[in-house]
Amino acid sequence: MGLKKAVGILLCSTQAVIGADYYIQTRDAGLGWGDLSATDYGTIVQDRFARARAAKAARGDAETSLWGDVATYGKSLLGGGEQLAEAQSPPQEEAPQPVCVRRGTVADC
Repeated sequence: MGLKKAVGILLCSTQAVIGADYYIQTRDAGLGWGDLSATDYGTIVQDRFARARAAKAARGDAETSLWGDVATYGKSLLGGGEQLAEAQSPPQEEAPQPVCVRRGTVADC
């Protein structure tokens, strides 16, 4: 029951957003309500996405993602990545730590 309501709300919200955008595009084109065809509206939407992709490519961050941005932020916090390189390097050969067993108040190593 809850899933049906959620899907219904999502569909109604999507239709409202598309309707508002259609109205704004129709008004900007100087046309009346309903004069802009669905094909022309689809072309406007595709052009909008193409301009956004071109702007993103012009900035040079076409290949970055949210995780890449987070990793860059983390590297800057760590001081340029030196500590990150140390963390990723293989551990040095060290003497194994002794195993200690605690019985009551006495540690037996």
